[in-house]
Amino acid sequence: RLADEDTIVLVDSVVGLGPLLESLASIYCGSSEDRAGGAVLKLNAAELCKLGGLSKDESVRVTSKELSDATLGFVAKYPAAGDALDYLLVTDGKFPGNVVAVPTGGEEGIRTTEVPVPDLSERGTLYPIGAGDTVAAGTLAAWQYLRHNGGGEEESEEPFFGVVSSRVGERLASSRRREKTLDIATSFAFGLACGSASCLDRENSVFDVDDALGYFDGDERGGR
Repeated sequence: RLADEDTIVLVDSVVGLGPLLESLASIYCGSSEDRAGGAVLKLNAAELCKLGGLSKDESVRVTSKELSDATLGFVAKYPAAGDALDYLLVTDGKFPGNVVAVPTGGEEGIRTTEVPVPDLSERGTLYPIGAGDTVAAGTLAAWQYLRHNGGGEEESEEPFFGVVSSRVGERLASSRRREKTLDIATSFAFGLACGSASCLDRENSVFDVDDALGYFDGDERGGR
């Protein structure tokens, strides 16, 4: 067994979702709400709509109703999703992303948190290949850091071998305190900032950390 209820998992593919969600559900189902682990699925709005039985024009921003209907359709198609996943991380191209809480039954409506992305329209030639992978990597790295560094709570005594530098970690923790957002929303915002920064570099999934931090802090110029 490669994971337990204290493992954090980010799924970045919609291939083979059924068996994967069933496996994750067997790990997280019945675990305590204050468990250290959790799982999220990153996908784009068009993919979510397709899985939820809807069609979507990728050139148009996804609406809140489309998000809600697609999420309900997704959970109906994959019954294990409610036990397997905590959130859907939904990208939407140049439009804001969304953190969608996966319903487990009994909730009224779908809870979403909008996550802004920088406007790159004035940045000239962009290189988006690999940006999605960068979003996933940045999100997971930030989420790992924030899960280990619990803010006002007592920090774990276990050794931490994450990839986030202390400079980036301080910005993540500061943003979480200032905005009072969910850890995963802060993490996704950082991931989107990394993905946006990677669009400025010719090489796939390569980016300047200063650009990512600038975008994360809301500076449309990045770090340049």
